[in-house]
Formats: sequence, structure tokens, C-alpha cells
Amino acid sequence: MSDSDFSPRTASLAALISARLDRSLSEHERAAIAQLAEGFLDEAPYSQPPELTTVSVLMADLRGFSALTAANDPEVLVSLLQPFFARMTQVIHDHGGFVDKFLGDGIMALFGAPAPSDDHLLSALRCAAQMQCAMEELNRRNRMMELPHLYAGISVNSGEVMSGSFGSDEYREYTVLGEVVNLAARMEKFALRGEVLISQRCFDGAKQAIEVGNLRRLRARGHSGAVTLYTLRAVEQPYRIEVPSVEMRSSPRVPVNLPLRYHAVDDQRVLPEEHEGNIINLGYGGMLAELPRPLPSMGEITFALAPEPTTPRYEDVYARALNQRRTEHGFQTAFAFTSVGDSGREAVRRYVDHMLWGP
Repeated sequence: MSDSDFSPRTASLAALISARLDRSLSEHERAAIAQLAEGFLDEAPYSQPPELTTVSVLMADLRGFSALTAANDPEVLVSLLQPFFARMTQVIHDHGGFVDKFLGDGIMALFGAPAPSDDHLLSALRCAAQMQCAMEELNRRNRMMELPHLYAGISVNSGEVMSGSFGSDEYREYTVLGEVVNLAARMEKFALRGEVLISQRCFDGAKQAIEVGNLRRLRARGHSGAVTLYTLRAVEQPYRIEVPSVEMRSSPRVPVNLPLRYHAVDDQRVLPEEHEGNIINLGYGGMLAELPRPLPSMGEITFALAPEPTTPRYEDVYARALNQRRTEHGFQTAFAFTSVGDSGREAVRRYVDHMLWGP
């Protein structure tokens, strides 16, 4: 069974996962993944003239999926993705949503389109909260089957979009386009595991029916001022659905490819020999790095960070190893920063925000 036997919507899922695995999938593997998606995508109107529509857009994406793809065979990934897609699709349908597309290890759902709905915003928020509850159910199953835990970050945005069938005579696809969709996608990248982030428009439209936690002000490409996001804690109407509390990292992680020159620290003494590694993802409070040799459990390293690329001034950063595993390239090691100066911390934050949101 070849890619041509599936619609572009489903064949693209196999291509995205293949890229995450950093290797080509076999024809059998591609067909299995595409067939998986084919069974869960909603049938869309083939020919619906584009029109302005007010909708709510939900984006959900698995956190840390790249690490899972690197550590597991495609058969294991399918065994993880199948119940994930199935359960999330069920929750979306239960709340009147439409599964627009799968985005690798993520889902885009619409509320208020293709079928109009006056209750699209609250439906989307209830759905987002219920999806995080469903993730707990999936993880109980995964634990019994000795499979890795899965965590999702979810965003919801609401507003006016252009909805309809787009494409050519050979292939047309129903979807929605516009800044509401673009911002929802950027918001999702900032959602921590187990978190639901909602926009200011969502908060304004549903504040009497929801409970929110921390708010964040971030700069996003295409927006002149700061964008305000709220963490959804619960939806109160017509009954209370709480977003489960998940132990979260203190920041999102962004994939990077940065050289790392570091010194090991032994009993608070910096050893003279310099080693070279590579930083492969970075967050406000830590990083994942590929090292040429293992570190002892809770071992520490130090490296120099330039807060401003145009200046010769450097700050010393200390990082403690949390866990590591052997790979074909060395030792993949997770670090938490233990000592970073204020300017260095701000430099890391700016860099992560830039990678997430653009200039």
C-alpha cells in the first residue's frame, strides 16, 4: 500500500513522523501510520465556498515526542498514538468539535465550523479540560502496559477566520485560515505538559464560566504589543471540569543545535580539562545535551554563556545532571541550571522566547 492510496491529509502524518525519527519509514510503516490517521479524521465538506466565520480553534500536541521517537521503534509509536488519537477524537466529538487535521503528534480541532454553533467557545474550553483528564486515563493504561507516559500541551483561541474548501480541482481540503489559527499554533508551542493556555479573547468571552491561574505576557510575531495568555484551571458550566495538576517543567523546551564547551565540576572544584558537546534543547531552567562521556548521577558541569552576542563578556553557568542515557552519538544528558547570573538568565529566556514566537 503506497502513499497514493491515502489522502494528502493522512499521508502527510507519516511524513512528519518520519522526519521526527530522522530516518525514512518503510512502506509498511508509512501505511500503518497513515491508515491510523485515516480512521480518526472527520469527513470534511469537499466543496464549501470560503466565508468569514467565528470559531474556536484548539491545538493539542504531545510534549517530548521527539525523545520518544528517538528511543522507540515505530511499532511502539503506533501503539502509543493509536489510543491517543482515538481518545482525543472521542473527546472532541463529545463536545461538538471537528477534527481538522493531525499535525505529526498533534491535533487541530474546530468548534463552530463546519457546522455553526453559538456555544463554540465554551465547548472548546470544556473539551480542552476533558482532554487533559483523558491524558491521565491514557497514562494509567500505558503504565499497566509498561509504555512511556504521554503529556500534552493544549491551546485555545477564538475569533474570525476564513473557512471553506481550499485547493484545486485535483484536491480540495476544508480548513480554516487566519491569524486566529496562527496564534493558536504559537500558543500551543508555549503550553507546558498538562497545561491548557487560552487567549485574552477566550478569557473575555468565557470569564464568568471558567477558573484561570497564572497569566503570561509574551511577544509574538505579527503582534505589535504583548500577548496575554491565561492558564485554564477549570470550566464551571454546565458542570465543573478541572484540568488535572501535572508536575511541569518550569518552562517550555525548544530544539536547538548549539555547541557546548564545558568543564566537569568535582566537589566544587572546576576540573581543567575542557570537553565538547552539543545542546539539543533548551529551556529557561535547563537543557538537554549530548556529551562525549557520561557524568556521575547528579554530577555538575560549568560552561560560559555570552549574554549579548556582540560583547566579549561571559557568565559562568553551572548545571547539574538529572539523568542520562547512552546513544550512538554519546550520552544524552538532561541538566537543570543551578547557578546563572541575572543577565545570563535573561539571555536564555530571550533566546527561548525568540525560538518559540519569532522576532
